[in-house]
Amino acid sequence: MKIYPVLLGCPKNRVDAEKFLAELKERGVTIVLDPEEAEILYVNTCAFIREAVEESLDVIFELAEQKKEGQRLVVGGCLVTRYRESLLDELPEVDQFIGIEAYRSPEVIFSQDRYCLRFEGRETPRRLLTENPFYAYLKITEGCSHACSFCTIPRIRGPLRSVPEGIILEEAKNLVAQGVQEIILVGQDVTAYGKDQGKPKLASLLRRLVKEVSPYWLRLLYLYPDGLSEEIIEVVLMEKSICPYFDIPIQHASPEILKKMRRLADPKKILSLIEQIRGASKEAAIRTSIIVGFPGETERDFEILLEFLKVAQFDHLGAFIYSPEEGTLAAKMPGQISEEEKKARFHEVMKLQQEISQKRLAKRLGDTTEVLIEGVDEEGRLVGHACFQAPEIDGITYVEGEATVGDIVPVKIVSTDVYDCFAKPLS
Repeated sequence: MKIYPVLLGCPKNRVDAEKFLAELKERGVTIVLDPEEAEILYVNTCAFIREAVEESLDVIFELAEQKKEGQRLVVGGCLVTRYRESLLDELPEVDQFIGIEAYRSPEVIFSQDRYCLRFEGRETPRRLLTENPFYAYLKITEGCSHACSFCTIPRIRGPLRSVPEGIILEEAKNLVAQGVQEIILVGQDVTAYGKDQGKPKLASLLRRLVKEVSPYWLRLLYLYPDGLSEEIIEVVLMEKSICPYFDIPIQHASPEILKKMRRLADPKKILSLIEQIRGASKEAAIRTSIIVGFPGETERDFEILLEFLKVAQFDHLGAFIYSPEEGTLAAKMPGQISEEEKKARFHEVMKLQQEISQKRLAKRLGDTTEVLIEGVDEEGRLVGHACFQAPEIDGITYVEGEATVGDIVPVKIVSTDVYDCFAKPLS
């Protein structure tokens, strides 16, 4: 049997799909890159926000039009779980729907059931890497027990469940054995790792990964501010193989909006965390994400956010325009902001952040650092990312000279712009 996969969504979603494909390969299924060769056309969907749902549906309809006689169109992932009640009737062109934990029982793809949501089997450490072979995401938690008023994740993915340490260590060893240089730990909130088992255990997990697996780089994404303890900060800054990189999604800075969002983080505490991190390490990079145009966001609330960003001086920032999602509390709140106003606020935030990012990067001019070489661009330049740049979401570093793709090379930063760096290898 041959399968043609299309993987959509966030890194956490990709991990699910890569485990599913690894299990299918173990059972004799061949992965092909040409839909014409496949017996199964498989789409792993995202449904976190409206735009992701629309993208998933576009891909499904496109493959449905291409589907030849004898081919099956199989749809899996978050879209299936979020809209399980309506998909069977609304998408007759789909031959089979598979829920988000299908990788635990990949045999479903051989069945004739049109809708499969099974939870048998164990968490698998096997992965079939589908993107850059030199870095990989490793999901340490599933679901989320926070109650943010704008978020669909608990409804789709359920409450927090921590992946057993043994599985994480085994998966990490497998990734290193495949040549992965950088392992990026992800989850809806990685600081919550272990809380469902009694107490947070992220710091001890990090120590075990450093000691027993020894990847060249470890990176953490999605650190909920309230869970970012002094112990976690100390481990990240003390262990040389852990990138001094802190991804702390604040979502907003106005106390009124944070209350409506059901976010518990205190803006003053966040500024204190930033001061603590930067006081301990000048190499540390801090990233955040925010939402603009949340229901009830007044001009004053927005000004509070802008002033906070000016003080915090985040190295990297992702801004999102609020999307009212079906089934969330925020979608029913009064004071919904017009799309025009939301876009205007988004552009104002990004204009400010461009100035901040440019100043923050300029401070690294002349520094020596290391860069993971990911490939060569269209102009023949080596491209990669440094420890202070997370792949796919931050800027990149261009390296002048010669280096082997996949290596982590020492360089000197010789110039910077708004988001990117330019460097030369150290001789």
